[in-house]
Amino acid sequence: MYQLLYNLGIRSYGASIKIAQHFNDKAKSWVTGRNGLFKKLEETFNQKDETLWFHAASLGEAEQGVPVMQQLKKEFPQKKILLTFFSPSGMDHYKNNGLADYIFYLPLDTTGNAKKFLNAVNPELAFFIKYEIWPNFFKQIQKRNVPLIIAPAIFRADQFYFKAPHSNFFLPILKKVNSILVQDENSKKVLTINGITNVDVCGDSRFDRVKQNVAAPFENSVLEQFSKNQKVLIGGSTWSPGETILKEVLDQNPELKMIIAPHDIKPENIQRILKLFGSQAFAYSKPPSDFENYRVCIIDNIGLLSRLYRFGQMAYIGGAFGKGIHNSLEAAAYGLPLFFGPNHSSFIEPAEMITEGFAFEIKDAADLQQFIRPLLENEDQLKHLQRKALQYVDRKAGAVKMIVEEVKTLLT
Repeated sequence: MYQLLYNLGIRSYGASIKIAQHFNDKAKSWVTGRNGLFKKLEETFNQKDETLWFHAASLGEAEQGVPVMQQLKKEFPQKKILLTFFSPSGMDHYKNNGLADYIFYLPLDTTGNAKKFLNAVNPELAFFIKYEIWPNFFKQIQKRNVPLIIAPAIFRADQFYFKAPHSNFFLPILKKVNSILVQDENSKKVLTINGITNVDVCGDSRFDRVKQNVAAPFENSVLEQFSKNQKVLIGGSTWSPGETILKEVLDQNPELKMIIAPHDIKPENIQRILKLFGSQAFAYSKPPSDFENYRVCIIDNIGLLSRLYRFGQMAYIGGAFGKGIHNSLEAAAYGLPLFFGPNHSSFIEPAEMITEGFAFEIKDAADLQQFIRPLLENEDQLKHLQRKALQYVDRKAGAVKMIVEEVKTLLT
């Protein structure tokens, strides 16, 4: 009965997306990206190819798989890497960057689609990132005896997989997954309590990924000139509440500069932020000839944030005054003390960083000023917190090695 209800729900979801495409750009991309998909797959794949198939929900999840794919490509250059996405954001970012040999959307999770997809691709291994669990695909993968791995996964006891009536449907599927590598001990505990024993702790490959970002060469004359010999705070994925706080703190600290990368880079939002900071701010795409009278650079394009943090000494991470915090690891990897709002429970790292002593939860500008002022006045204290951040990231890295070894075991 649950299988029937699930299939009806999936088909209803697909139908609703097709309706939504007429007034929603993301839904339109979701639909049009799948038009003619099976024909394209059949024309692309050779049944003799040794294809390692990775699937990610979106951009963030794909980032966790990047270092794994890169390492496997080094060790098995003859194998093809297929990367599929559920949502357009990941597809739009990765489709032209050369990470994988093939990049496609994942078709809707129906039995028929799963069979057609697997017939065309004929993967040697299926790798689902984090907590992408599609029952019909999993069942067809398992019927074909294709090794299936979920990594680096994270599970919580309150997820619907573990609650009746859903658990009666999902748990048997999870028990048949060849290997589940999880990010923390709590995830392993949740799975083992529910009778899933094919599990081990690997850590989070995002730590390996952010270390890669730091090591990659990057030059930017605008930001280098703007930040040279200055104390700079980076605002990562900011929203209006955080930007207002940053403006207040900027006014209280004349020696401080800021590079702010808003979550929303639509022209009207960039103009709003420029107006908020006034004559001391400029848009990155229109740099002034002389930076002497400017204290704020507003980033008005995408793709720079993960590399921006190298130009700062501390960072404010946005989102935690709203739906939830954005990526804090990218900044920590550069050794920056961090500040963010109270809504950060969706990730385990912010709480760990607070415990480690280099990250601070704030509720307003007065809080941020309280934490920032000593760092501006005391270089030794700033460097102490920066070392703590680097040590934290170094200690947590290493998941990729374990994941790759597990993949190699499944391939033999």
